[in-house]
Amino acid sequence: SAPPKIILMEKHHDDTEPVRVPIQDVLDLHTFLPAEVPGLLEEYLNECRDTKIYSVRIVHGKGKGFLKNRVRGLLKKLPMVESFSDAPASAGGWGATTVELKKKVDLDSSGWAEILTGGARTMGTHLEPGQIQQFSLHAKELLAWNRRVNLTAITDAEEIAEKHFLDTVPLTTVVPEKAMVLDIGSGGGIPGIPLKVLRPDLHICLIDASRKKVSFLKHVIRLLGLKDVEARHIRAEQLAKELGDKPPPYSVAISRAASKLDKLLSQAIPLLRSPGSIIAMKGPSVKSELQSIRHRIKTEGLSVTTKAYRLPRLGIDRTLVILSRK
Repeated sequence: SAPPKIILMEKHHDDTEPVRVPIQDVLDLHTFLPAEVPGLLEEYLNECRDTKIYSVRIVHGKGKGFLKNRVRGLLKKLPMVESFSDAPASAGGWGATTVELKKKVDLDSSGWAEILTGGARTMGTHLEPGQIQQFSLHAKELLAWNRRVNLTAITDAEEIAEKHFLDTVPLTTVVPEKAMVLDIGSGGGIPGIPLKVLRPDLHICLIDASRKKVSFLKHVIRLLGLKDVEARHIRAEQLAKELGDKPPPYSVAISRAASKLDKLLSQAIPLLRSPGSIIAMKGPSVKSELQSIRHRIKTEGLSVTTKAYRLPRLGIDRTLVILSRK
C-alpha cells in the first residue's frame, strides 16, 4: 500500500526541524504544545478528508481533562466535523475522542446541488439548474485561481455553497428592479456575481483595488456569459474623482468586505444617487457599529433597516444593514 500522506508542522518550542505528521486515522497530541493544537487539528482533519479518511481518533490523554476540553471546543467550531464522542474503552476511553467527518462534496455532485437548492428553498428562493451550473463554474474557478491569487479563505465545497452563494440570496429581496449596483471590494466576485446570476435584470459594476482579482472577475464574467456586468481595477475614491461633477450612476452600493460601516459610507455616498441605498453584509452583531456612526447617519439623512437571516446548514447568523436616503 502507498505510504501515508505527510504534513509538516513547525515546532514553536524549540529549534528542531518541523514535525512530520502522517495522515492516518489516529492523531496523538502528546508531542505538541496546546498552542500548536488548533492549527494542527484543522489542517490534519482537512487532509484526512482529502485522503478519504472520515473517522479519526484524537488521543489527548486523560490527565485533568484540560486538553480534552480544548480539543472538543475546537471540534465544535470546525465545519468539516459531523460528530464526536468518547472513544471506546479498548481505544482509549475518555482519554481519546472519536471524530466523524463530513464526506467531501464535489462541486459537480448532486449533493452540492442539493445544498444549494435545499438551502435556497429554506430561504424562500427557487434555483434553476442553470443557476446552479453557473455557481459551480464560479466556485471551480475561484478555487483554481486561489492557488496563485488570494481570493478566498473558504475552500470547503459546503462552505462555499453557503457562505458565498446562499449568503447572497437575501440581497435579492432588497435590491430594486433593474437597479444600477456597485459592488465595492468585490474580490472573488462575492456578492456581485451570484447576485447577477440570481437577478439577471440588474446592472452591476464590480470594483477592486487588486489588478489580479479584477482579472479573475473579468474571466468569470466571460465564462458565465453574463451581460450588463463590468469589472474595474479602481478604488471607490478614484471612481468618485473620475465621475467629477457628473450625476452618480449607482442606485445601490453593496459590500461584503470587512471594512467598517463608517469607511463604507465614505466610499459609497459620493457614488450614490438619491434615492439610493448602501447595503452592508455583516455578522449578527451590528448594534454597536451602528451606534458608533449614529451622528453620521443623521447628518447624511439616512434611514437604517436591518434584516437578520441564517445560513440554513451551517446555522450561521447574518445581517444585512441597509442605509437608505431619499
